[in-house]
Amino acid sequence: MSLAPSLTWDLESILPGGPGGAAFEAEYAALSADLLALAARSEALPAIPEPAPFAGLLLDLERISPRIDTLFSFTGCHAAADSQGEAAIRAEARMSTLGGLAARGWVTPKDRMGTMPQAAFEALLAEPSIAHMRNMLLSDRKQGRLRLSEKEESLLAALAQDGISAWGQLYDVEAGSLKVTLDRGNGPETLSAGQAAQLYWDPKREVRQAAFTAVRAGWTTIAKRCATALTHITGTRQTLNDRRGLDELDEPLVQARIARTTLTAIMEACREARPVMQRYFRAKARAMKLEKLEWHDVFAPLGEDGPGVTYEAAQEVIVRQFGEFAPGMAEFATRALTNRWIEVEDRPGKRAGGFCTDVPARHETRIFMTWCANDKAAGTLAHELGHAFHAEVLFGNPVAQRRLPMTLAETASTFAEALVREATRAQATTPGTRLRILDNSLQDATAFLCNVAARFELERELYVMRRKGPLEVEALSAATDRIFTEWFSGELAGVDDLFWAHKLHFYIPGLAFYNYPYIFGFLFANLVYEAFRPQGAAAEAAYRRLLARTGDDDAETIAKEELGLDLGDVATWRRAMAGVVRDVEAFEGEVEALG
Repeated sequence: MSLAPSLTWDLESILPGGPGGAAFEAEYAALSADLLALAARSEALPAIPEPAPFAGLLLDLERISPRIDTLFSFTGCHAAADSQGEAAIRAEARMSTLGGLAARGWVTPKDRMGTMPQAAFEALLAEPSIAHMRNMLLSDRKQGRLRLSEKEESLLAALAQDGISAWGQLYDVEAGSLKVTLDRGNGPETLSAGQAAQLYWDPKREVRQAAFTAVRAGWTTIAKRCATALTHITGTRQTLNDRRGLDELDEPLVQARIARTTLTAIMEACREARPVMQRYFRAKARAMKLEKLEWHDVFAPLGEDGPGVTYEAAQEVIVRQFGEFAPGMAEFATRALTNRWIEVEDRPGKRAGGFCTDVPARHETRIFMTWCANDKAAGTLAHELGHAFHAEVLFGNPVAQRRLPMTLAETASTFAEALVREATRAQATTPGTRLRILDNSLQDATAFLCNVAARFELERELYVMRRKGPLEVEALSAATDRIFTEWFSGELAGVDDLFWAHKLHFYIPGLAFYNYPYIFGFLFANLVYEAFRPQGAAAEAAYRRLLARTGDDDAETIAKEELGLDLGDVATWRRAMAGVVRDVEAFEGEVEALG
């Protein structure tokens, strides 16, 4: 029996009438007016503000934040669920204007925090009403070097709507409207690119090949426009970095709240893991009776007769396994399902991928994905419910202590996947089942240690290429081919050289390097699992405490104080990969035993 009463989510309870309705228009108008008033107050701040009025402004900026985020989530959910809906497209475009107003309100306060004398800053910190903002304010003061002058930052916020944000919107429209045609054996059918990409996990190799060919052909038709968008998104960031005296990683690392030494240690550990992953690719090729895996084989389920996974069955497994670790997680997952916070319907017109987004004005979340009846979909559901549970914990913090960085944001989601995967593995009784579960686990390792690591290196390469001129389709594809081939240790017969075009994360205007945080989250979750699983009844309280700290502390402090770990030491990340090594060894054994 399904806990979820529908395959679609409930957005009406957020704002009835959709993105073209009266409720949306009223909230948009009210928010616009409130943000304009806040911007005026912000821009009137003197060079050295008095502590009490400054604290009052900061509190008002904090109070309005949940309304802004909720409206962004509302429009984003509608646009993802109906990528060609005119009302959703218009509303999403209008949100850029609102985002510009929100950013404008913070320009002067952030400037003052970076430039005011130390005595004045300490007086601000001493204001009792904003004691909960201490870490945020200290971080803002330290980030003063990342910002231009107040006037330049104001101009930047105003220009973003028709600049970098517009290029991101153009990409979203192009990607959302892309259709491909393929034949799965029952005649030609037209699918969205996202629907077709889901077939990379189909057990039938001819279906995977047809899907890969169709998806690649589809993206080829818009590749030039994607390259143009990527040129201007990358170029804008590069120009701003040059003006600020930064390299491409300075700002993302501050946003991710990790040290450069931590990222260096992670990437070194990933490179060291290549021989281990190479063994997995070779063993999987043997299991599939192939000389080498093709790109569309990497995430294929082993065998053509693997059981499907219904949405109902996945719900049951996830709630049960969450409950074995932490009853509060199971209760939360049940509430999310029964209250229709989750969209899984497989239909044309949806955007590709999956996400979890906060609805902070209601202390709720919404999850978006497309169900495709396999283990991968069940893992995605667990992953996104992990994100949602993380948000649930953070809703107990003041707004200023919900500043969740990308790195730590992926920890709870990956941890949730691990709970379900490890419990399912323990229940496997046949060689074929063990092989499938091990393969699912190693597909995750492949995604993080090979695919995402390659994305990180490719994104760094984009800045090198952009120095030489506009990004061209041929050069982007050549760089993708070279970098992905290296990270997959040359073990694939071919890679997807158009990956740069269809990976949404390269095109998010306000978020560079949305890649290495996944690696961090995957490996850090392994360390968290290793630390908390043996604690029994105390595990939930300890886990909640760690998650609650992620909205306010940096990763190194949390790891040191909660887990006793040094994240700048590559040995820490080697330890996090111990489970991957064990899985590869077990996988090789199962493949050999099955002949």
